Amino acid sequence: MRIYKVPGNPPRASQDIQELSNVSVLVVDDDQDTRDLLREVLERSGATVVTKDSIESAIHEFRTNPSHAIVADIRIGQSDGYTLLKAVRAINDEYRGNTAVIAVTGYASEDDRKRALSSGFSAYLPKPFDPVDVVDAVARSLASLLDMAA
Repeated sequence: MRIYKVPGNPPRASQDIQELSNVSVLVVDDDQDTRDLLREVLERSGATVVTKDSIESAIHEFRTNPSHAIVADIRIGQSDGYTLLKAVRAINDEYRGNTAVIAVTGYASEDDRKRALSSGFSAYLPKPFDPVDVVDAVARSLASLLDMAA
């Protein structure tokens, strides 16, 4: 595994970024700045990233070009990440796949975290988040899926 450093701050352990080579990630958020930040940090880790700004476009993208992982906001416009999660799980069931789905959200209470994880999100990160934590969450979630499949 290769390790990358996040530039701009003094080195610290959380700035080590795991490599996500050969991993495709779908980023879903209605905020352009958040999509751009997530794209940049995930691409620096080696992932191939597609971004979408709505649940509908994300579901269409996933159905036509499934990704290994999804990083999604829970509140997106008039819809939410739970709708996306339900659609992804239905597609996974149809094609016998499994996809890591990570929630990044401004809804940061303990109840929100419990609801997200009990609903089937692979990981939960409150905003504001350390971008390195997103890469770590994707890597851990994918490793967990591989462990379950073994």
